[in-house]
Amino acid sequence: MSVQPFSSKARVHPGRTATYVIWVWSTRADAKAVTVDVAIRHVKRVGAPRFTVCPNPSGATCALGDLPRGRADELQARVRVHKAAHPGRHVRLTAKAKATGVTTASATGSVKIVSTRAPASPAASPTPSAPPVPALPPVPLAPAAAPGGTSPAGLFPTVSPQPSTSPASGGAVLGRRHSRAIKATPAADTLPLNPRLIGGQLAGLVVLAAAITIAIARLSLRPQRPQDGNGSSGD
Repeated sequence: MSVQPFSSKARVHPGRTATYVIWVWSTRADAKAVTVDVAIRHVKRVGAPRFTVCPNPSGATCALGDLPRGRADELQARVRVHKAAHPGRHVRLTAKAKATGVTTASATGSVKIVSTRAPASPAASPTPSAPPVPALPPVPLAPAAAPGGTSPAGLFPTVSPQPSTSPASGGAVLGRRHSRAIKATPAADTLPLNPRLIGGQLAGLVVLAAAITIAIARLSLRPQRPQDGNGSSGD
């Protein structure tokens, strides 16, 4: 026989069930009417064992029947561990096999009761800070003017008028260029008064008109000289 915990960790929490695996086999001859009984060592707040995997279970007894030589059979038994069970205790299950004409065999397996408290969580590692935002490249400043006061005209493209060519009229010789006169209109003709200086210009015009009026008035009111020989002798 062989008894071992179903869990590889061989432990159980209070309020859970401990499960055991029981192997039974015969080595020298066939075994007839094999029965297996399980029992546990007395532990407070731990229930009685019972078979859960068996051809004919009856509580803590399993009627296995005939077992041929060289053949192994697997059984399972469980033990209820109450919530009030003390951690640190061991639940030992002992199984005994009996059969007709064979030697009785027994085996024991143990499961430890452990606390249900969760282990202390490890210290939280510091959260990695986000990488710093890279600084923007400096904006280049406009080049400073030369001490001598360089004219900015060199920064603009030079535009020069090009002679225009017109298609040859009827009777004209091919290849002869015709020039076209361009009439330039001064800005004073289109807008004689400057909007920015409209007040000063109007005041000048008013003064000029007043001077002309005064001159005309003085000329019209000036007395005329008598002409010689046209007057009477007594005057």
